[in-house]
Amino acid sequence: MKKVLFILYIFLFFIPFVNAEECSVSEKTKFMSDAIKVNVSYEFKTDESGRSYFAITIYNLSPNVLVSFYNQDNKYESVSGLDGNLTYTFNDYDIDNSREYSFKIAIVGSGGCITNITMINLTKPKKNYYYENIPECKFQKMKDFYYCKEWINNDFHVDDYVIRRSIQEEFNKTTTSVSDEEIVSDNLVTFLQLYIKYRIYLLIGLGIGMIIDIVYIFLSYKRIKEGEF
Repeated sequence: MKKVLFILYIFLFFIPFVNAEECSVSEKTKFMSDAIKVNVSYEFKTDESGRSYFAITIYNLSPNVLVSFYNQDNKYESVSGLDGNLTYTFNDYDIDNSREYSFKIAIVGSGGCITNITMINLTKPKKNYYYENIPECKFQKMKDFYYCKEWINNDFHVDDYVIRRSIQEEFNKTTTSVSDEEIVSDNLVTFLQLYIKYRIYLLIGLGIGMIIDIVYIFLSYKRIKEGEF
C-alpha cells in the first residue's frame, strides 16, 4: 500500500492537476478525520547570519493525506506523512512583502483514488514601514494603533501624509494617558538601541578625547618645567 501511495505522490508532484478516481464513501469517511486535522501556521525567526524570515509549517500530516501548494519559489510541492514525518516546514525570507499561500488538502486511498477535501489559506504578513520609521509608533501605547502595527497583511490605501497625521493625532491623544514610567522605559529602550548601534563610534570618540587630554597635559607640564609659565 505504501509503495502505491509513494508512486502516486511522485506522479502528482509533477502533474499537479491530475484527474484521479474519486475515493469511495467508506474511504472518505475513514480518512476524513485525518484530513481535517491538518493545520498551517507561520513563525517569525532569525537565522545564524542575522537574516529574518518566516518559517511556515504544515502540521498533523498523515500517510493518507496529501497537501499540495506552491512554495516560496513558486514551485509546486506535494507532501504527506508517508515517510513518518508529521510536520513539514519551508522558509520565506521575503519579509518586505506579504503573500497568501494556498494549501490543497486531499485524501489518497487504496488503488490511487484521490479526493480533494478542503483548502487552507495562510497570509504571510510583511514589515510595516511606519512601525519601522515613525518614532511615535515605538511607544507601548501606540503599538495597537492601526498604522503602527509591526506586521501588516496589506498596504494602506491612503496617502502618506494622512497616515503620518493620523499617527501624530493618536500619539497626542494617548500621551496624556501614558505614565511617566512608560515614557522613561520607552526612552531607555531607544537609548540602548542607539548605544548598541553607535557604540563603536562613541568609544573611538572617547579614545581620541583621552589622547588629546594626555597630549595637552604633557605639553603643559613640559612648558611649566621649562619656565614658560
